[in-house]
Amino acid sequence: MEYTTYGGVSIINAIPSLRGGTMAIDLPVRVSVSKGECPMDEFTSFIVKYASAKLGVREEYCIRVNSNVPVASGLKSNSAVAVGVTYALAKATGAELSKIDVIRIAAEATKVHGSSITGAFDDASASLLGGVVLTDNRLMKVIKHINPPNDVVVVVTGFKEGKKPININALRDLRSLYHDLMHWALEGKLWEAATINGIMVAKALGYVKQLSAISEALGSGALAAGVSGNGPSIYAVFKVGEEGPFIDYINKHWGYITLTKPIPVLSI
Repeated sequence: MEYTTYGGVSIINAIPSLRGGTMAIDLPVRVSVSKGECPMDEFTSFIVKYASAKLGVREEYCIRVNSNVPVASGLKSNSAVAVGVTYALAKATGAELSKIDVIRIAAEATKVHGSSITGAFDDASASLLGGVVLTDNRLMKVIKHINPPNDVVVVVTGFKEGKKPININALRDLRSLYHDLMHWALEGKLWEAATINGIMVAKALGYVKQLSAISEALGSGALAAGVSGNGPSIYAVFKVGEEGPFIDYINKHWGYITLTKPIPVLSI
């Protein structure tokens, strides 16, 4: 059997206040599962072992992952793989778990693995549930689940750039601001919150080139623009048909681009 999860872009980085927000985008990760052994990369193997222990699985399972999400890019690749693997195992073994239970196991696994600081419950939630999720990552709870507009395009670049070291203290110093950003998002000001988040992360982590592109996107009419995750990727959201000038800028100054769209809310 094959199951699909999705990459995403940040609405609110969860490191400052342990509450975050992510929007799923149409960069699919397809996970297939079958009985038996097969070669797996280190991360997938770790998630399989962790999830198997949580689910009480004793048999060997082969997991194959086909991901369209650039790795180490801030586009939620690890969360998409972790929640996809956990969900596939749960389905294959007949475990009676809700999707939220699956997401919690996947978030725990990425935190134990060391590939996530907070567990990225927000990223894993968006990956499996679609839409925009606003979450409390400390309590592993979805605060709000929102259907994104279907008349926008998401322009993504920066994923081939070098990733900056994560300055946790610089981000956590922004805790008070990030409480305000969550309130904005909960009130429906998603794009405003996403933009302030993306600019503040870029400044805190030293993404100078990304800041220039964010400014260009906003000057070209973007609804939102910013660094996703902890970088290096940036994204900009435009009304369909209004993204042309920014695409021209990216092609000239960056030379590579991905065009995608939000994933609507999926069934829970």
